[in-house]
Amino acid sequence: MNPLSFSFWLFFIYFIFALFVAFYIPGNIILKKINLASFPRFVLSCLTGMVLWSWQGYIFGYLGLRWLSYVYLFVFIVLWIKDGNLSKKNIFNFKKIDYLLLIIVLTGILFQLTSVWFTGIQTKSGMFYCCGMWPDNVLNIAYTNQVVNHFPPYEPGYYGKLVSNYHYWDSLVMGELVRVFELPLAATDYQYMTIFISLFLGLVSIAFSKILNLGKCFTRWLTLLLYFGGDLVWLLVLFLRGRDIFNMNPMESGQQFLENLPRAFSIVVLLGALSLFMVWIKKKDFKLGVILALLFSALIGFKIYVGLFILPGLGLLALYYLFKKEYKYLLLFISTLILSIIIYLPVNSGAGGFFYTGTWRFENFISQGFFGLQKLELARATYIAQNNWKRVIEYELFYAALFILGTFGTKLLGLIQNKKTLSLLPKDLHILLIPGFIISFILGSFFWQTSGGPNTFNFLVSIFIVGSIYTALSLSHFINFKNKYLGILMVSVFLILTLPRSFEQIYKNIISISKNNNILIDNLQLDGINRLKNIKTNSLVLVNLGYDDIESPYISYYSNQRMFLSGQGDELGSHNVDFSQRKKDWDLILNSENVSSVSAALSRNSIGYLFLLKSIDLAATDSANFLQTIFENKEVKIIKVSDNVLNINSK
Repeated sequence: MNPLSFSFWLFFIYFIFALFVAFYIPGNIILKKINLASFPRFVLSCLTGMVLWSWQGYIFGYLGLRWLSYVYLFVFIVLWIKDGNLSKKNIFNFKKIDYLLLIIVLTGILFQLTSVWFTGIQTKSGMFYCCGMWPDNVLNIAYTNQVVNHFPPYEPGYYGKLVSNYHYWDSLVMGELVRVFELPLAATDYQYMTIFISLFLGLVSIAFSKILNLGKCFTRWLTLLLYFGGDLVWLLVLFLRGRDIFNMNPMESGQQFLENLPRAFSIVVLLGALSLFMVWIKKKDFKLGVILALLFSALIGFKIYVGLFILPGLGLLALYYLFKKEYKYLLLFISTLILSIIIYLPVNSGAGGFFYTGTWRFENFISQGFFGLQKLELARATYIAQNNWKRVIEYELFYAALFILGTFGTKLLGLIQNKKTLSLLPKDLHILLIPGFIISFILGSFFWQTSGGPNTFNFLVSIFIVGSIYTALSLSHFINFKNKYLGILMVSVFLILTLPRSFEQIYKNIISISKNNNILIDNLQLDGINRLKNIKTNSLVLVNLGYDDIESPYISYYSNQRMFLSGQGDELGSHNVDFSQRKKDWDLILNSENVSSVSAALSRNSIGYLFLLKSIDLAATDSANFLQTIFENKEVKIIKVSDNVLNINSK
């Protein structure tokens, strides 16, 4: 859809209504007896309702009773009306507005949206994608499309293979909205829902601060860090090379938050769960404990790295309550663990585990050409050969120090605490969070995973984001304005070190958007895709459009057809899916000169259509006897396989 069209914004208004019905109303009913102020109640009702929405989609989907989603909504709407909510004038009351905080939130939203909001936008030249990682963005849309069509979802690039070794609950949330409310899919994924998630990142940080009652200063710092927190890699490059200081990308920054939607969803849910946890520790209410278990366990579905960040803390918290002989409070940990297993096993049981890689992460970081420190790594290798382990350890510690400083930047100030600052957070919250920091740092720094390899860096991203809580705690306590000029100087230095990465990224995004040169699918290819989409068939489609479709299965979504093999790089390979047999048949069909082998492979795999670049011809020339070109333009063509060869009934 085009944002300049009237229908786009009409659907956006309808989207807000859908969120109110699907998220707010159920969440408001569930939390109605929980003691919350009006603003936190509104925010946490929406987030709790979003998690409940994903749970209902998950349960009804596996039961094969997806029509129960309508019953689910009907029941909650009736309960909400019965409680007299229609007569209430305000959902929450606005008091004095903090305009500085409002500026931080609105600016942060605009900054974050520039990376993803122009994903899948229809223009005169074709389908426009800017500015995040387009393979990830397209894959996310394709997963949402799969959720709409089938549950549990299939791999978009490998029809018939259920999604494995991947967290797809963000697509579950959006897919259920699209399925039930008939919203436009791509717009819901990257234009509508991204606004909601970015907005609620700010709102939930404010709600979290209000529940902790830590004051305006803490709230501002926390919100600023979540939206604009950046690395110091650029500063290291400046000192070491003095040029091209922004050419080396950061591991994470606040501006990049929406570029990984699964993580964005999970962080917002985590902050909502931590807010409710603050309420729960006061009375250990049974009902709220169950709600918390639903939220904490859902993190495994949204982003498993964030789920694994919180589980160690819940385990330590269970031991803490066990030591205090408060046995009934173990319910939170036990129920979260059981629900997490229920989410984890069907999808991730074949993911494998972790394997130790030593200090590879630090060595790889220091070897980047941007630093010009390759000679250091050669020297370290020489010391290893000489068994001079004292010097090797010195080098490794230096590498680790540079990596930690560059990666976490000014958020390392969160390590500066004293007895007073630590006392501002409940002991239970420390017990919940600190194990996650330790375990995530170990796994992210010294291990790879069997499925996904170096993607363990995501554990470090969790530290980068959640660590904002402790950094805000330090800043709000140690920066004061008793000496006005010293306070201004300290804030200025912090901002000068923190903000450059976000401003550099927003600048690059604006340039890319203004040049309008990020076209993934041009009009000729779109014409072919639309023809393919209009074909009614249950057979598979073999696609060969070069690099783009191999990297991400975008034809799967845009044609809404069943793919034989797409997305080998960003999807199947990174999720440890064995597609070797299909890859052999894919190569055979396209490259073999043996007509009978090609015919057998097409029949064996139920491939009814081939969607190819016009320049691609099959090596088996006699295959033209059972292959008919039914569409062709200057760029692509569609070839139909004869029913006699296919041996299936095409519908």
